[in-house]
Amino acid sequence: MAALVLLQPLPTQGSYAPYTSGAQATTTTASTASSGGPMTFAVLDASASYAIHSYDTATEQQADLSMLLSTGAQCVRLDIGYAPWLTNGQATISLVSSVVSSIRSAGKCLIIADASSETYRNGGALPWDQFKAAWVQRVAMLAALYHPDYYIVIKEPGWYVPFVSDSSTNPLFKSANDWVGLAQNLTNAVLSASPGTKVGVSVAAGGLSGSQQAFYTQFLNQVQSVSGLSFIGFDIYGQSGQNATHNYLSRNPAQKAVWIAETWSHPSPTKASEAQSDAQWIQSIYYFGQSIGAEMLMPFYTNLFSGYTVPTGSKTLVTFYEGRTPAYTEFSNVVAGNP
Repeated sequence: MAALVLLQPLPTQGSYAPYTSGAQATTTTASTASSGGPMTFAVLDASASYAIHSYDTATEQQADLSMLLSTGAQCVRLDIGYAPWLTNGQATISLVSSVVSSIRSAGKCLIIADASSETYRNGGALPWDQFKAAWVQRVAMLAALYHPDYYIVIKEPGWYVPFVSDSSTNPLFKSANDWVGLAQNLTNAVLSASPGTKVGVSVAAGGLSGSQQAFYTQFLNQVQSVSGLSFIGFDIYGQSGQNATHNYLSRNPAQKAVWIAETWSHPSPTKASEAQSDAQWIQSIYYFGQSIGAEMLMPFYTNLFSGYTVPTGSKTLVTFYEGRTPAYTEFSNVVAGNP
């Protein structure tokens, strides 16, 4: 069994061409057959995700959301950090709830992705058994509260390593079978609280090659048998992520809908000097998504739709979100059907 470690996608090239080259353009027909219709597009609302900063006020939140909605994307994703619910942070809970209401009022679908809780960092990590139990309670609570259209209940297994105190020593944490069982429990919890929600899991595409390939291949193959699961997602950062995703699907035809659940040209935020490369990446990942029959496509570093130096003050952030970069323009064009 391959040991599970925190995954980091490989660094990527500086520019990209549309994904049409050679054998990689002729992907497995089974993944295309799983597609239920044309590609849907979503955007991550970074301001309302993970640990929300004090300067992310209601005014700033609205400015960010307005920029995201102007892309024309049909869905908005929130990676909701659960710390406010564990620490009685009512102001932050109200802020998140207000953003959800704004998304609904705009007629957009809501995607929630699990973001654990910041309380589990810096000495607050839990043993794997306790962490799993808290995880099931977390998704049940948020599903009952917000009734999302979609819920990504597992965001990259390796991403959770810092939150689990015995991640390096507990064999169950390293077991694909245990993660599949967890996925079933999480799916059951969400569907019990919100029967209309479609549930899925995602993995870092980089984990499908190298030392983690055995774990992630087994996990993805088996998790598609989970009762009630609707989709599997690939978090694709750079050309190596495209290649790993293509190689997996060509060998293991998908039995569930396929999502590109996160993507950007590089695993970390890029710089202004890479603005044109980012725009080229948006076009490239769109064509790649078409080639694998992806039903959903979600860029991750959406602050970079407005600029490459993100300020840390509410007033300056409101002005910042009026900016538009080449990546924003290309994504808007892709959503409009003009890549």
